[in-house]
Amino acid sequence: MTGAELLLNVFGLSLSAGAMILVLLLLRSGLARRYSARWRCVVWLLLAVRLMIPLPLESGFVRIELPRRLDQPQYGQSAVYQSPQRDEEPAPEPEEQKAQEEGMGEKSELPAAPEDSPRRDAAPLLLEKAGPSLLSVACGIWGIGMVLCAAGQLLRYFVWRRQTLRWNKPVENTTLLEQLAAESRSAGLARPPKAYCNAKLGAPLVLGYFHPILLLPEGFESEPAAGPVLRHECIHLRRGDLFWKLLLLAAACMHWFNPLVWMMRRAAHHDLELACDEAVLAGRDSAHRILYGYALLEHAKKPAKKQSPFTARCGEP
Repeated sequence: MTGAELLLNVFGLSLSAGAMILVLLLLRSGLARRYSARWRCVVWLLLAVRLMIPLPLESGFVRIELPRRLDQPQYGQSAVYQSPQRDEEPAPEPEEQKAQEEGMGEKSELPAAPEDSPRRDAAPLLLEKAGPSLLSVACGIWGIGMVLCAAGQLLRYFVWRRQTLRWNKPVENTTLLEQLAAESRSAGLARPPKAYCNAKLGAPLVLGYFHPILLLPEGFESEPAAGPVLRHECIHLRRGDLFWKLLLLAAACMHWFNPLVWMMRRAAHHDLELACDEAVLAGRDSAHRILYGYALLEHAKKPAKKQSPFTARCGEP
């Protein structure tokens, strides 16, 4: 697959997926009443996976194909264009052949053409050097934009990580560690993540993919809804939401020119948080729900100064 074909496949896929994203966003309020946030997350993640596979499908809404062209010589080379061969004359009949042989003596011989005379069907035709096509320029712009978008997100993450992790202090409160271990088992984790207190955070968050850690704001152990909030973060880890967020970011970088893909990423982040909230509140009474809702509102009032696209934070919009 050439770069031009890849660009056209990405563009056609972005148009077809963008139409579906627009429909889902317009019907989001109605879908929220009929389907849970987890099912909405499944739809968003399937769309993100499809956006990462730029291959044409017969069932797509939009399909763009490159026009077929004749074979042309390579850049800077010459080609010889030959005139089409004439059809051979049919062989004369025996009587006609005999008459031609008798008349050959009466005809004078024609002078032979000089050997160095040019032949019209073998005249070389030099092709002019052509510059880059418009499709090649568009392919370069798309590739540069994708690289810059991904590099900007990574740079933002590493700057945020360096400025945040230097404020980490290991959690030493025994009661809080026991509560974290209990909520981890309740969420289905094999072992609890390492927990740290951080003075720069306004809400708990999980960070890391293969060795995740839990960052808690100072004074978190005194919160009345500390248990449900810890379970919320543990559910993020069990479901692998950080990997899903990375996939959504990769799809947005590949389709950086489509604002609907970025809107899909934001909606998917919101639904991932709601899905964890639904899991925390499943089977709980109204008093527990009110307490947990109050905790979410308190964390939403104190957002982190610099949020990272590679984290999952409780109360994130």
